[in-house]
Amino acid sequence: MANIFQWLTPKEDKFFEMLKTQIDITLEAATALNTMVQQYAQLSKEERKGWAKKIKDIEHKGDDTAHLIFEQLNLTFITPLDRDDIHDLANFLDDVTDLINAVALRFVILDIQQLDGYIEKLAKIVHQAVHELQIIISQLKTLKQVKNHTIKINSLENEADDVYHEALSHVFKNYKNAIDIIKYKEIYEFLEDTTDRCEHVANVIENIVMKHA
Repeated sequence: MANIFQWLTPKEDKFFEMLKTQIDITLEAATALNTMVQQYAQLSKEERKGWAKKIKDIEHKGDDTAHLIFEQLNLTFITPLDRDDIHDLANFLDDVTDLINAVALRFVILDIQQLDGYIEKLAKIVHQAVHELQIIISQLKTLKQVKNHTIKINSLENEADDVYHEALSHVFKNYKNAIDIIKYKEIYEFLEDTTDRCEHVANVIENIVMKHA
């Protein structure tokens, strides 16, 4: 009888471990992007392609982990957190990694010759936001000291919005080539959208905290 009860109410700590693995991969991608951006002016075209390839490989690892989480959700009878919350966390984290990859890829596809200070600021904000998410998700099992980090992520997202609007204003005022405007605008949008997705993850975690308060 005890064995049957144990089967019906498994702890399934594997989901916490898989989410930790996923956020570690996302942070790896954010760190690589931030490093690529900081070194961009000194990189050759082939080196830029190399960085984009590295980030793409990281993104593939993130996809594999997200798919594993979704697969395990379908196979698991009882989950440690609400099933939809786990799904949303994995899905939004996958979005963050995908968007980071999209930025690195566009540097190459759009043949961006130089990055401006706005891209550098946004890449740094993305890295900071993902780092905050890593701290939160590492504490997901206990839900301790989450609020300060979710507030920080919200603040970073607001900061990214401000930088994004400043960047657009600068580009439309100072860039004469319409193609350049389109290129930089697209990169700004992807970076800003990445911080939005980070905030989505933080919002899911805030909801989890409220459910277990």
